[in-house]
Amino acid sequence: MVLFLEIFGVLVAIQGFGSAASELFGKGRSWGLMGIAEDFQPFSGILIGLLGVLLIVAGEKGRRANRAKRQ
Repeated sequence: MVLFLEIFGVLVAIQGFGSAASELFGKGRSWGLMGIAEDFQPFSGILIGLLGVLLIVAGEKGRRANRAKRQ
């Protein structure tokens, strides 16, 4: 479960930050699911990217808690 949370966090972070970077530095187009929030770019992309980072951190904390329980 923890690994899934970290993988999902990485995918969300890539989607969010990539979409924001595309809007800021690229052709002004959102990627994939971020097309839904295209009117709110780049801020929505940055927020989704930060959500991904939080998921990664939560997964890592869960992994450390599992290791502590096993020892």
